[in-house]
Amino acid sequence: MTLKIFKGVWFFSVLALLVMFFYVYAGLPELVVLWDFPQQLTLSRNGLFYSSISLIAILNATVYLARQTAKATGFAAWFYGMIATVNIFFIALLGFVHVFNGGERYDYSRMAPAIYGSLILISVWLISWPVIKVVKKFY
Repeated sequence: MTLKIFKGVWFFSVLALLVMFFYVYAGLPELVVLWDFPQQLTLSRNGLFYSSISLIAILNATVYLARQTAKATGFAAWFYGMIATVNIFFIALLGFVHVFNGGERYDYSRMAPAIYGSLILISVWLISWPVIKVVKKFY
């Protein structure tokens, strides 16, 4: 049952990521600024598109590999949740790239809770699997 719930969460996170990705891509300039301090890091719009879509595809395809190799469904469910949290991080990161390249005045520090919050969520999720295994071993 847990596996089905996390599959659903993962599926909707992939859909949300793709919707956000295509929305952001449509509004980007031809030369995308990824980083501006201390030296400006830029990438072409097409380069960002192909590198991002390939990274998203490879990371989300690993759930099928993990599902086939995992003997226990507990790990597969955890891994689906892990990739869903990574997708949430990518959504926050794409939002930042969109705002940064929007050309409007914006206080970029307001994006920090979304980015740091998603990184904390990934960290907690990574730590949760060993904790679950230790608790199951003693009980």
